[in-house]
Amino acid sequence: MRKSLRRALLTLPAVVVTTLADVSGTATAAPAGTRNEPVQTLSCSHSHSNKDSGSGRTTTVLRYRSGPHTNCSALGQAGDNTLIYYHCWTSGESVGGVSTWTWGRVAGTQREGWFSDKYLSNGGSTKKC
Repeated sequence: MRKSLRRALLTLPAVVVTTLADVSGTATAAPAGTRNEPVQTLSCSHSHSNKDSGSGRTTTVLRYRSGPHTNCSALGQAGDNTLIYYHCWTSGESVGGVSTWTWGRVAGTQREGWFSDKYLSNGGSTKKC
């Protein structure tokens, strides 16, 4: 195998890792010899408080999460047309063109989490966290 081809094949994993880090935004460090650009880290811990007395319903079966991003862990799932009591909203990952998320509680339970406003009947909370 030619030396230049072998070198290209040996550096391919570093290129793939760097590209995946750019796409996912969750990598913590790039391999040695790659770009020295900072990598964006998405936080799944976001402050919230109960500022809103409103509520709404899910428009589909919906996972609620530990943070306002789809890569944050799912805390549970609410069925279609489930009543959600709203606490407050924040900006997060865009889902279907909607980049706001509501912290809420599933009615009749103590289960809480971040719900994408894309899937809440009235667009989610009106009170910013």
